[in-house]
Order: sequence, then structure tokens, then C-alpha cells
Amino acid sequence: MFFHIDYDKGAAISGWLAPDNPSAVPKILVRRPGEEDIEILATVDRPDVRDLGVHATGLVGFNIDDAIVKRLADVEDIELLEADTGILIYRRFKKGKHIERKFFLFDSSIRPIEKLGGRSKNLFTLTYPSTERYGFETMLVLINNNFNKSIFMSGRSSYPRYSHFLSNAKFATAALLNDPFEELAQRLVILNLIQKSDSTHMLPLLFTGLTALSEFSRDLPVEDSKALLTKFRNLTDEEREAFTSPMTRMFGCIPGETPERRHVTGALENLASMDLVGVRSRFRDFSALLAGILGHDLAGDYEPAVHPSISALADRLSRISLVADLLEDDLALYSFAEESIVSALSDDANVVARDTQTM
Repeated sequence: MFFHIDYDKGAAISGWLAPDNPSAVPKILVRRPGEEDIEILATVDRPDVRDLGVHATGLVGFNIDDAIVKRLADVEDIELLEADTGILIYRRFKKGKHIERKFFLFDSSIRPIEKLGGRSKNLFTLTYPSTERYGFETMLVLINNNFNKSIFMSGRSSYPRYSHFLSNAKFATAALLNDPFEELAQRLVILNLIQKSDSTHMLPLLFTGLTALSEFSRDLPVEDSKALLTKFRNLTDEEREAFTSPMTRMFGCIPGETPERRHVTGALENLASMDLVGVRSRFRDFSALLAGILGHDLAGDYEPAVHPSISALADRLSRISLVADLLEDDLALYSFAEESIVSALSDDANVVARDTQTM
């Protein structure tokens, strides 16, 4: 998907949208709080977009004016979305309410910090959670949205794949890491719950990259260490690949690479280039430093809680050598990063975010 907003003059908003299907006529949803959505079709021919090769006919342009939304100039909160995917392409900037900053949080966990996501919707004009769901071209369009100056993105996307583009687009970046055994336990429990529900068809959408583990997690003996060991002894090649050090893969590997020890060094170097790196076990410290970067507190006194069943499973997993082997690189990466963060925070209570570069 490609899109661009040409202007918002108050009484008129103009732009273009080219969907993933290059021959389809784009559909745009106009959304306002408390009102029914309005769906419009692109009606403006844009030969310049056709010449770019992203649409077959160039019929991709749209104009939103008083004929579509009454008293458009007075509507403060209006959103434009791609109708088929629901991807937000435009929202009006609210001066004094929205942060004039572009920020990307690389959260390595399958379960994002809900508090950050909720607050970000109020403090940023455009928000894009779970970015791992988006294809490469769509990600580049979202990152390179020059019309908007207030963007919050978060997810398990590959840092090496997008770091160059984020830097060029002047994004601040942060990483939030989780204990590898705890993260694995969380993934298995969540996947197991989905398998027992009527939402299995949603797995590819909700948890991109984890569908290979759906069969493994179906009948999970979470309270039986011996049965767990047997499950891990009988992993398929696809399952083993999905289990292997996902955090190192996220921060140190390019797409298609399998994590190796050399990638730990690359991951540490990438983390050191970020504006902020934190661990969930020290979330309040991370939150305080993030507030310093953004000028707003996104989390307040929120502290992410770990369910006792997750902690218990994480403990069992940590006692299985086969699991430790699968997570070997993640365990090394997390240990190095956590030690550096704790050391920096201990050295100076007023440590700035960039002190994480001592890793």
C-alpha cells in the first residue's frame, strides 16, 4: 500500500491512496467520533502516481470537503483509513495535545505494554501498534510519511531491516527487552489459549511469525516437566527455527538469517545506537527515561505484572537444557543488556537515555 496527503486546508483534505492490488479502485473511510463512518471511492485521476508504477490506472486521488463532511474545517478529530485494511493514513494534528515527535518502540514481547499503546493514541496523531503485521512497502510508507510530524510505532519488527529508514526519517527509537524464558512461557501460554478458543483463524493476523508453533502449543503440558521435555525433543525443523532466539533475530539478524552467536554482537551494537534501551524487570526506570525523551509520561506508575502461571512455566523451561540451547543467543544478549542497564542506573540516578550506549 502507498499513500500521500497533499494538503489539509481546513475546508478540504486532498491526497491519494494506492492499495496492495494495483488495479483496484481505492476506498477510503472517513471516521469521526460519535458519527457513522463514510466510505468514499477515489475519483481523481493521478497520472503522476500511475507513472510511479504503483497503480495501473492512476485513479487513486481523493478530495474530502464540505460536500462529504459538513463544516469540515470545524471538525477537530477526523481520521482517514484505507477501507480494506483499516490502516490509518491521516488524522489531524492537535497543537498542544499531540507530541511533535516521531517515535518507534521495538518491544520484543508478544504481549505489548497496553498502557503505552493506550496513551500513545491520545498523545500522537498517528499510531501503529504491532508493526510486524505490515509488509515492507507499507512500513516504508508509514515511516516516510513526511506530511505528519507526530507518529508512534511499536512492535516486533526487524531493527536491522528498518533502522536506516527510521534514522533518515528522524525517528527516536527505543527497545524494551524481556527475560527469554519468561517470554517463551508467555508465548506458549497465549498460543495455547488461542488454540482452545474459536479464534484460531486470527493467529496469523494477531501473532505474525508464530504460526509455526500453533501445533506445538495445542496440547501443552505446562505443569509436567517431563512431558515438556518430550515435546521439545520432537520439534520439527520449522518449530525449532521459530523457537530459536527470537530477540537476537529481531535486533541482530536480517530477514532470512538464523541467529548465531555472532549476531549477539551485532544486536548489542544496534541496541547501543538507540535512544533508549530497557528491560521489563525495570519498567519504571524505562518509563521515566522515556518520559524524558518524549516530554510526556506515557505509563505513569504502571508496572507490568507477570501471571503466576507464566512465572511457573518459565521456571520449568529454564530447567530444560534443550530449551536453553534454543535460547542460547537470547540469554547472552539479555544478560549483557540487563547488566549494562542496571550498572548505568546504579552509577547515576539521573542517567540519561544515551548511557545505554556503554553496552
